[in-house]
Amino acid sequence: MSTGWSSLSGLGKFGIISQGFGVLGSVIGAYSAAQTEKYKTKSLALSLQHKKDMSLFNQRMKESQAQHISRAFNTKQMMLGLKQGAAKSAGVVSIASRGGVRGVGSNLNVMVGNDILAAIDRNTMNSNKVRAVENKRLEGVGLGIQGSMYGMSASNMFSTASQINPFMNMTSSLLTGTANIVSSLPESMLRRE
Repeated sequence: MSTGWSSLSGLGKFGIISQGFGVLGSVIGAYSAAQTEKYKTKSLALSLQHKKDMSLFNQRMKESQAQHISRAFNTKQMMLGLKQGAAKSAGVVSIASRGGVRGVGSNLNVMVGNDILAAIDRNTMNSNKVRAVENKRLEGVGLGIQGSMYGMSASNMFSTASQINPFMNMTSSLLTGTANIVSSLPESMLRRE
């Protein structure tokens, strides 16, 4: 009685050969799947890195906008100061033209009242300036935090991609498939005689 490969029927040989091709297909599939996952992970990491870069760029733009707002308010404050100075001078001239004395009685009250209103206007404008500038800077801080989070996520994705090893997946499939083929062989093929 013959043992081994020659003892298998045609269908048995075909089954073993089919299993071998199945293992080969499984090995190639495992390699391809791992390689695809590695590329997808790297692509996600690059996308997150781009988002980080854009967040940091936008953060710099917010600071630039804050500085522009500050300059614009400084110009408005300067114009307000000139306007207030001209109004004060006109008030002094008006009092003098009517024969009044500037620092006495109701004239004093008008001048002090005008000075107080002018100070309130300047302080309100300064408060609005500080609020607008700080709001832009806070937006920049938010973008900086967002950029840091994107950067950390990108770093994690790059690390994950570097850990994906297609050959390890391929080897695992090869070993599992080979073990299945060996277990389906007749015992006589596995013994020495």
